Amino acid sequence: MSSLGSLAAQTLKADSGPEIIGQIISVFPNSFYIRGTNGELVFVTSRGLKSPITVNLESATDLTRIVRPQDQVVSTESGIRVGTSLSVNLDHAGLHTPRAASRVHRLAITGTTFYLASLILMIIDNHQSVLDPAALAHVGASKFVSDGVLPFLQNNDMTALQDTAENIVGLGTGFTPSCDDLLGGFLATYNSFTQSTGRQAINLVFETLENRTHWVSARLLDYMQRQILDEQVSALIEATTQDSECFVIALETLLPRGHTSGIDILVGVLLALGLIHDIVEGDNMTTSIGKNLCLLV
Repeated sequence: MSSLGSLAAQTLKADSGPEIIGQIISVFPNSFYIRGTNGELVFVTSRGLKSPITVNLESATDLTRIVRPQDQVVSTESGIRVGTSLSVNLDHAGLHTPRAASRVHRLAITGTTFYLASLILMIIDNHQSVLDPAALAHVGASKFVSDGVLPFLQNNDMTALQDTAENIVGLGTGFTPSCDDLLGGFLATYNSFTQSTGRQAINLVFETLENRTHWVSARLLDYMQRQILDEQVSALIEATTQDSECFVIALETLLPRGHTSGIDILVGVLLALGLIHDIVEGDNMTTSIGKNLCLLV
């Protein structure tokens, strides 16, 4: 055991003695997801990326061989037992407690950086992402920009933005659908700058998300909009307040995530940054980004 996220620790802690504290939802060779009896999500992985909801294992064993969906997770004196074959000792895990999200950010990156970031996303292989015109999620992403983001910029129309966002939840391929990832990146970023914009945070209702996509993706999107972020996404948002070089490095670090998740999250981040810039500066960067990404005609 190398690291235990602070929220994961709360979910996996029993009040007294051995008790069922969750159930496995999905299993992959290097990770699995636990749905806690408290309704929270825990991500257990042999990868090193840390987050408040993550348990980082030192072992690289193929987890599909030892645990399976619907296995119960039971608290033990020293940690947890998963199914009948896996015990995880949490006693000596380093507790990962992220720095509290700041709401006093001011953007330090320029229009040139927005263009460069858009260019990177367009020249890489973005097949099946929201940037792929043949992908299911592309039309939804385009509607989110034209019918949600731009009216929100021009008229502070929160209803249009929320309705359009809810309508694209669940669109796309992958374990976390592309539009869910886009919205996660958008909301995590926008809600980090509410003090700069003078506008309220945007929060979608979890029950609505849960009805439109699978539970794990809905919960991950909910965490992102509440700024419960992994190290890579947190570093990317923080880099926007530093300089262009830091931002591009952080972007390239996030880019390879999943099949298209990194790309889709980054599209949402860029759209939010354009929106934040325009609200503060009275500019038209959001439209330029939308056109550069071929999400606006």
